[in-house]
Amino acid sequence: MGHDISGYKNGEEIAYLRRGSFDTLNGTIYNALNCNNYNKVWAGSQEEIEFSKDQLLNGLSWLGDKEEFEPERAFLKDCLSNLDENDNVLIFFG
Repeated sequence: MGHDISGYKNGEEIAYLRRGSFDTLNGTIYNALNCNNYNKVWAGSQEEIEFSKDQLLNGLSWLGDKEEFEPERAFLKDCLSNLDENDNVLIFFG
């Protein structure tokens, strides 16, 4: 069990983040992206949502520079460097 979160561009996975079910930081990405309704505690909701460039940048800003949030920062940076033609990315919360 855990939170397997993937970013997609045109159906291809371009970013991946894993946090275990018992990891105290498993809710961090949901807080950063302001989408706690996709966090089902032990795992993601098995749903996907499209995020804009601005939402991803806001998420990076929320994370700040805390070392323990580096996996989330790397995930968001990967998403930002692979935006689609409309400056969006699809994120699946598994």
